[in-house]
Amino acid sequence: MIDEEAAAIVRKIFDWYLEGYSINKIVNELSNAGIKSPKRSDKWPKRTIQNMLVNEKYIGNVLLGKTCMGEFPDNKQRINRGQVQQYLMKEGHTPLISREIFEKVKVEMKRRSNLEIVNGKAQRKNSQYSAMKRV
Repeated sequence: MIDEEAAAIVRKIFDWYLEGYSINKIVNELSNAGIKSPKRSDKWPKRTIQNMLVNEKYIGNVLLGKTCMGEFPDNKQRINRGQVQQYLMKEGHTPLISREIFEKVKVEMKRRSNLEIVNGKAQRKNSQYSAMKRV
């Protein structure tokens, strides 16, 4: 079941980002509106917004195998960085946002990033994104 109140907040976060809002500006807007974070905190962590904007679950997909367990005795749960295969289950549930919006956010995130790959190496760009220029 979709929680329509929460879904409206998710959609607004994606819209704000595409309107040029920075992650900090989105956090401030949510706080000013009195909207609590998913963990019911008054303050939204920046990382929560960043994770939402790249989470395939919002377009109805589920990526299985994001984490994995080590071998005994080191059987701690870890982020899967290629240790085991991952599986993408497409259209596993009703999407909250369109694939088009999700893809636009990915493109915008890449555009705003101050890292670029040059000759196979990551390096900082000479320019920086500023939400002040667009909002």
